[in-house]
Amino acid sequence: MKIQQIDIDKIIPYINNPRKNLNSDKVASSIKEFGFQQPIVVDKDMSIIVGHTRYEAAKKLDLKTVPVVIADLPPLKAKAYRIADNRLNEDSEWDYNFLNIEFTDLLDNHYDLDSLGFNNQELENFITFEKDLEQDMPVLSDEDKSPFQQMTFTLHDSQAEIVKNALEYIKKQKIDDDVNENKNANALTEICKLFYEKIR
Repeated sequence: MKIQQIDIDKIIPYINNPRKNLNSDKVASSIKEFGFQQPIVVDKDMSIIVGHTRYEAAKKLDLKTVPVVIADLPPLKAKAYRIADNRLNEDSEWDYNFLNIEFTDLLDNHYDLDSLGFNNQELENFITFEKDLEQDMPVLSDEDKSPFQQMTFTLHDSQAEIVKNALEYIKKQKIDDDVNENKNANALTEICKLFYEKIR
């Protein structure tokens, strides 16, 4: 793969690009922080196949040249590749446990998360939720661990918000907390009890 630095004015956006809602501001922030790490892919006529968002971000940063790969693809394959590349990006999802670990490591090393493309609410949902679930966790000696089980759930941020709200609501009520010092565990158990009693 040959990467060339090409004048941005020579690059032509594909007029029928099927991918809309380009997050060029976020990509521009990423390029500014990390550099231009992924080239734009164009055909022999300099029409963009892959990299429209990077192209728009580069224009916002007023870059004069950008890294480009000129793909040796016939028109139909270029058209198919353009669609396939966008579609494949939709087939990925986050492992929120690992994402939280990575965020926490960056924060512990005083790294600014603004360049990662997440808004403040998303970051708060990822990071705070994990801390909320672990709060008031009792420190147990080995002989006291046997009656306890640790359960881990991976939730989408919208699901996490619902669970957080439910836990906070139940914790304000009078619930049984004799067997566990973990307030979230007690609240979750109470929610499950209420649901189970309703359906059985």
